[in-house]
Amino acid sequence: MITLITANWLLYVIALFIGIATAFWAWAASGGEASVDKFDAEDGLLEKAGQPVQPAEPTPAPAPPAAPAPEPAKPAAAPAKVAAAPVVTTPKPTIKPVAKPEPVPAPAGQPSIPAAVGEPDNLRLIKGVGPKLNTLLNNLGVTRFDQIAGWKEAEIIEVDQYLENFAGRITRDAWIDQAKYLAKDDIAGFEKKYGKL
Repeated sequence: MITLITANWLLYVIALFIGIATAFWAWAASGGEASVDKFDAEDGLLEKAGQPVQPAEPTPAPAPPAAPAPEPAKPAAAPAKVAAAPVVTTPKPTIKPVAKPEPVPAPAGQPSIPAAVGEPDNLRLIKGVGPKLNTLLNNLGVTRFDQIAGWKEAEIIEVDQYLENFAGRITRDAWIDQAKYLAKDDIAGFEKKYGKL
């Protein structure tokens, strides 16, 4: 019941105002005078001003308020007939796998750079040079730190074209600067700038 009232509270407020307005209208229409009724408690008789005494009629007990009837369910609307539209299918685009760019084959031979003089160094101490790149550099005739430390722009470009998938690593990993520290055996300076060996 409470949920019904809370769900329809606005209707109850409107009904209350209509009831109050109707009562006021009825009172105003009767001239606005209240009739004086006297009730004899002993005999249970009601005496109105200027009328003979008549026995009072018992008032019936008020009937419990009827719950408002639930609203009838609205019938479902019949589905409208819709003319079948022609089915248009668009072909799905085919997804082509992205082809990896083929690495540019290294030129045959060796780069034209100054040859290494002396015993080979462990080039793997340079950050960014792993076993595969170390082997490739040794095959190209690059074996010493002082050799790499002396490279200028022309040598970098020359060697870079032989590095296959590792092209661009010379400048990106700062090989020349690292090689300068390692060629002078400045391990402390190297580790301060590039980390532990």
